[in-house]
Amino acid sequence: MESTWHKYTLLVDREMEDLFVGEVLESPYTLGWVEPQIEVLTTENGYDYAENTNGPVIVYLFEPIQESAAGQVEKLQAYISRWGEAVRLQQVEQVAEENDSWKDEFREVRVGDWWIAPSWNTAEEVLKADRVLWIDPGAAFGTGYHGTTQDILRLLQKWSPSGKRVLDIGAGSGILSLFCVKNGAEMPVWAVDINQQSDYQIRVNAANNQLGEHAVKIVIGDIADPGVEAELPEEVDLILLNIGGDEDVSILPVVDRHLAPRGHVILSGIVVWNREKVIAAYEQAGYRCMEESTSDEWVTVMMEKIG
Repeated sequence: MESTWHKYTLLVDREMEDLFVGEVLESPYTLGWVEPQIEVLTTENGYDYAENTNGPVIVYLFEPIQESAAGQVEKLQAYISRWGEAVRLQQVEQVAEENDSWKDEFREVRVGDWWIAPSWNTAEEVLKADRVLWIDPGAAFGTGYHGTTQDILRLLQKWSPSGKRVLDIGAGSGILSLFCVKNGAEMPVWAVDINQQSDYQIRVNAANNQLGEHAVKIVIGDIADPGVEAELPEEVDLILLNIGGDEDVSILPVVDRHLAPRGHVILSGIVVWNREKVIAAYEQAGYRCMEESTSDEWVTVMMEKIG
């Protein structure tokens, strides 16, 4: 007889995400995945998505259904009550144990000469392609849909990371780090993220791409913390920053301490109305703008350290 599970859809305030996910991993519930509230869009260039950056994230939990199904739902509600309005039960479904319908939401996307696709993708065009980066969604940001990620990937195709020492700040799922490894960057590529779930997701995606455990060196923590910075390599040739304009400016001193002369930094997550502030800060510190692209309200800039 096919077993069935409760699938719980929860809305979790962003500031509580890390704490809640950390506790769930130690609970009787099975964590499915975490995702922002997004709408997948079909565009002339393939797939893109719009993300609600102000609203809560969606967390999916699973639990095998027992005889008292209603009682299980009540227990879950009691479990999440400690977080008050920061964690809210949105929906309860009964699904087959092997129900994978959620995977249909994550489609392949073409970025330049590369395909970004989840590991279960069976699209004929992807399976026949030579250049595929296999990225599964999870509790860490980065599926390849977002315009900022795609703009960085296009720059990395134009300005190859081959032979370069790379530091990826705000690595998320590891999409940019792993892309650099697959395109000849010196190993290990250093991947830093404040989200504890990045460690697991980067390892999963490295395995998806048949990359060894030494391909990426993962550092979890806030790079502004001296203890975290102390774990970084002394000098790199390329730094990737896809975390936000204000954050790009605030960690400029860290960037400057670790970027080699004539090295490059790619800054993204910048909104158009914050562009001048970010570029001015880096130019004042001795950098020059080499290339720039805009996707909707997002700006991505590649700068060279000349000072």
